Amino acid sequence: MTVPVYRLPIGVECSSNNGKVYISGTKGLVVFNSISNLYRKGDMVIFLPYLTSYYSSIFTQAVQGVIFGYTIELSLKGIGYRVREEKGKLIFSLGYSKPIILDIPEDISVTFSKQKFSLMSPNFGVLQNFATSIRRFRFPDSYKGSGIIYDGEIIICKEGKKT
Repeated sequence: MTVPVYRLPIGVECSSNNGKVYISGTKGLVVFNSISNLYRKGDMVIFLPYLTSYYSSIFTQAVQGVIFGYTIELSLKGIGYRVREEKGKLIFSLGYSKPIILDIPEDISVTFSKQKFSLMSPNFGVLQNFATSIRRFRFPDSYKGSGIIYDGEIIICKEGKKT
């Protein structure tokens, strides 16, 4: 059986301590839990006991995230839908009687344009969870297509009532 060996790119640091693996690079730091111990020689990394396929994919996502970063763009489609940032919180106006206020996680940075906003982070799991929690407040309507949609997502609208 061959030993899975991971090669770290230039500028990426990796260490483990107390069941956590720390990966840092130009875009930030990613931390995940692992029962495996990390052994390093130069730019080669070996985990013993071997990483399962799940943890192996988390490790490769973390390495890519600290080098390139991940971005998810969301669009607000609907009349009167707005988003703004105040003091580390996102404030959404989505047609409800009160605005929706969400805390922005530490790993995520947000940029705004008119009806779109981008979420950027080196940690893909945290980014996906946050984007899904935002989208949960106004899922795209199946008749009008209005709501919070991913950039490039195609919403197939149902036909209205025939009279």
